[in-house]
Amino acid sequence: MKKRIPAFIAAALVATLASTTVMAADDTTSAASVPSAKPTGPSEAVQKALDKRMKNVLDALEGVGTPLTADMFSAEFTKQAPADQVQSALKQLHDSVGSCKLAGRVHSPAPNATAYLLDCQKAFIPVEIAVEEKAPNRIESLLFRASFWRM
Repeated sequence: MKKRIPAFIAAALVATLASTTVMAADDTTSAASVPSAKPTGPSEAVQKALDKRMKNVLDALEGVGTPLTADMFSAEFTKQAPADQVQSALKQLHDSVGSCKLAGRVHSPAPNATAYLLDCQKAFIPVEIAVEEKAPNRIESLLFRASFWRM
């Protein structure tokens, strides 16, 4: 039986999702009369912050670079999961799945969140992360989804 990754950060890691509006048009409405939707998702600055924070998390997972510190997380996040607890959970995760690297990023409609896929030695792990929209863009949520084990 394969090891399962414990759901160790779930309580503190609630992703902030932007609400979306779905516009329905009946069959008689022409495409020209339907207003176009604004592009959604993180701004360029927020996307850079998301990439930077995900790199911080990945470096901590791999045990390289600077360990995670409280100033990388929002106050609300650290109330529920202090940085040292997150660091410890990342060590457990690394022990379960081995070395990891970023495999890709999934576009999100949320203005301050996105998802990444980690390619680890033993599994693929989806990760969702959200940051504050304004500098210093601290992590507001971090969620490691159930892994997809390699066969």
